[in-house]
This record gives sequence, structure tokens and C-alpha cells, in this order.
Amino acid sequence: MKINIENFKIFYSSFLGKSVIQIISKKIFLLWPDFNNSRNAVIGYGFPFLGIFKSNFQRIFFLVPKKFGLLNFFLDEKNLTVSVNEQNLPLDDLSIDRLLVVNCFEYLYDHKKFLRESWRILEKDGEIIIVAPNTLGFWRFFYKKKLNSLKTFTPYELNLLLSNNFFTFVDIEYCLFFPPSKSRFFINKLKLFEFLNNSLTKYFSGVIIIRGKKNYLAPVTNDKKIINQKIKGDIKA
Repeated sequence: MKINIENFKIFYSSFLGKSVIQIISKKIFLLWPDFNNSRNAVIGYGFPFLGIFKSNFQRIFFLVPKKFGLLNFFLDEKNLTVSVNEQNLPLDDLSIDRLLVVNCFEYLYDHKKFLRESWRILEKDGEIIIVAPNTLGFWRFFYKKKLNSLKTFTPYELNLLLSNNFFTFVDIEYCLFFPPSKSRFFINKLKLFEFLNNSLTKYFSGVIIIRGKKNYLAPVTNDKKIINQKIKGDIKA
């Protein structure tokens, strides 16, 4: 299914969209307060969140899935934008320190292949942040109808996807505790609920932001077991 990128442009240019950018950006900053001269990649429609990468980084790659269509975006010599197949990213092994997945994960058909490919391009101690709509949240139907998302997630599902694909869970944040609205007055008032991030309100958050770290040894161990089994089988034969 091809996604109409104009839906993202219209939404993020609205007052509600700009408020969402501010809220999600602050949450990501809590998870990644410093980029430490890192090499970064953003996959999905991530241009509204450019402000997160203010300084102290080497380079940013903006990876736009082909299903979103073509989009030109140029910042300076540190920025590269490319249309990609999510299951075959045009980046070298161990070439990225941090990968931000935003407006992307909910449109994937094969999350396992994507996470394995993400694992490949990340450095040994690389990290991934996934921003995804919450199945139980107030924003579920907005993502489905307005932004044409294919899937929503629970925190447990996201954690399981990471752990099953060679990532270790590090931290998680929740945001967008207010339902989507066109009223500026309503939105400004309900922004106060963003400070009520506790054990109860997190279940109704519109968005889940999960941070994982590359588990570098897991696939190597599995491969060694497979190789050893094959060698023993050949010897017996």
C-alpha cells in the first residue's frame, strides 16, 4: 500500500501537529539527551523532528520508505536524504550509531526483517528508538483513519519485537494523553496531562516511544551453534 505523504504534511503543519512535534521531541530528548558526535539515521517521515538533532553529531541520513513517494529535503552538507526499501537499507554494516524510527513502524508488513536490517547497520553499541501508536490509546483511530497506519502496538508487543530480534530493552516513554482535537484552547489545556505520566495514564497514551540497544553477541552465538551443528553433521556423514 502506498502512503500519501501529503497526509503527513497537512497534519504536521496544523496546530495539533505542531503540538505533537513538541511533545514527542521532548520525550525523545529525555531518552537521547546527547548525541556525542554520533552518526544518525531517521527512517519514516521524520523531517518534523529535525530539531532533536541540534548539534554535536557527525551526520544525519533521512531514509524515506519508497511507499511514501519521492520527497526532497536538504539541510546542509551533513544531511543526506534517500528513498529506501525498509528491508534492504543502502547503508554499510556498523555505519550508524543511532536510528530513529518515526512514522514508519506502523506501516511495515515485516517487522522482523526490518529490525534485523536495523541491527545490521547499527554500530556494536548502537541504539534504536521506535515511535509507534498505542493500541489502547486515544490516538489509535486517528492513526488508522487520518494517517492510514496498518497497525498499532502495545508496550509488550514492542518490547517482544526488540528482544526477539537481537535488541535489549533500555527505556520507554509515553505521551499524547489527550485525544486529538482541532480546538487550540482544548489542546493547550490538555497539554498539562503530559505531566501525568504514571502507571495508570500510560495505558491510554497515544504514542509509545521505546529505546533499545543492539545486542551484538546474540546473533553471533546463534550462528556459531548452527555452524557447529553443520560441522558435526558433516563429520558423521
